Amino acid sequence: MFAAIILAAGASQRMGYPKGLLAYRGRPFLAGILEASYAAGIETRVVVLGYYGDKIRKEIDLSDSIVVPSEDLGAGPIGSIRAGIRALEGRPVDGALVWPVDRPHVPVACVTAMLDAFRDTHQPIVVPTFGGRRGHPVLFAKSMFDELLAAPNEEGARVVVRRDAGRVACVEVEDSSVLDDLNTPDDYKALLRREDRHRE
Repeated sequence: MFAAIILAAGASQRMGYPKGLLAYRGRPFLAGILEASYAAGIETRVVVLGYYGDKIRKEIDLSDSIVVPSEDLGAGPIGSIRAGIRALEGRPVDGALVWPVDRPHVPVACVTAMLDAFRDTHQPIVVPTFGGRRGHPVLFAKSMFDELLAAPNEEGARVVVRRDAGRVACVEVEDSSVLDDLNTPDDYKALLRREDRHRE
């Protein structure tokens, strides 16, 4: 059994609007990720909220998700990861896919390829790559949870991924979305332009 920890707690300062509520393919980013995780066969979804928590709750149906506040907004993403992991305590999960909310366009096929690699390789960390570059979301086995909880704020989950290359399975995918960082309005406009070209 797998869980998805969706990181939607950020202040979105450069974007100027909560990323989880930006529209992509006719639905908010967060709603699209929830649907994609469900389609990939992920049974449990944890949504970690923060600065725009009340607004997101009002606009997106989170009734089928575990919703928790970030443990430390000042810590950045690792504070949200810690909150997500603690929300899974006592649940029979094999691993958790840590999915930033600004990756709504990662195809379901990429996620299922990662889940398959986890089962096939038995590696505790699975990372998608495109053109040899590592991206997100990242899948962590339950055995990695204690390391994530103890990761320093400054380095976050990166220190866990980089600690031992021998325990990381890299899955080359056919979609560059795993590399995207959507931090500014220009980044968002570029995403929409790519989507428009894809439809043509």
